[in-house]
Amino acid sequence: MSSTTNILELGWVLWGLNYANMAVTTSWAYDSFLTLADEVAFLTQSQWKLAKLLYVACRYLTCGYLTLEMLVAFQPMMSIHMCQVIYSINSYLGTLIVVCAEGVFLIRVCAIWGFRRSVVILFSISALMYVIAATVVVWIIRSPPAITKSPIPVTSCLETGNDKTIIILYVILVAAEIQIWAFALYKVAASYWRGGGRNRLLEQLIHHNMIYLTCGLVFSFGVILTTARLNVSYGFMIERFLRNWQVTVHAFLVTKMYRGLWKADQRHALLEPVSFSLATFQAAPGVSTQA
Repeated sequence: MSSTTNILELGWVLWGLNYANMAVTTSWAYDSFLTLADEVAFLTQSQWKLAKLLYVACRYLTCGYLTLEMLVAFQPMMSIHMCQVIYSINSYLGTLIVVCAEGVFLIRVCAIWGFRRSVVILFSISALMYVIAATVVVWIIRSPPAITKSPIPVTSCLETGNDKTIIILYVILVAAEIQIWAFALYKVAASYWRGGGRNRLLEQLIHHNMIYLTCGLVFSFGVILTTARLNVSYGFMIERFLRNWQVTVHAFLVTKMYRGLWKADQRHALLEPVSFSLATFQAAPGVSTQA
């Protein structure tokens, strides 16, 4: 009786997570369809720089990431070996997407600071330290996720990971996000403290950074708290969904912010002479600053 109850409980959890993953994927696809015209204009008209390359990685790697998630969820006859391959690929894809997203946020903050040499050097050293710390954690706590076959044909397989590793890695991520957020917040405070010489493009740049950085930081904290506190049966599946959701949210925030700022730069370039353009900051300029 207890075994039957556990299987039924697992079935309800897996069905719920399948629908949740489908909702996330559908939302991403719907947003991509709605913004297709802006996407084409952005890719064909904006200049190719580092921030744009990171944008493209976030945008299109997420499509592959969500596709593989759907493949695992809705192919119940998939072999354990294939599940392990897909889980491994998605682990690397998810990490790369988050790193690229944080790279875009970092470039934005450096842009607000005018690419001041001391700030760029500080962030470069910090980024290297975070990468080294994450690599050391993964190397020391080498415990790959255990992949097991699902006892019911709702999904192909289940993953149980090492909560300690996940929490430590997300703590490193949160530390990086707090540093970026703090530098952006300081510029916001300094800008409003001075008051004079208001520049609407600079204000929008700051506002975009603060809103999207704060959202990303909240979701990262959510993953840590959920992983640390969720002890219910089959909680590891819920934790995995939240991590997938967090990766998707990071990619969504970065791509929406980047396109929005590029469009704002275009509008300002057409309506009035802008002395404080995104081109100055290696962001996504739509209009050349050369006369």
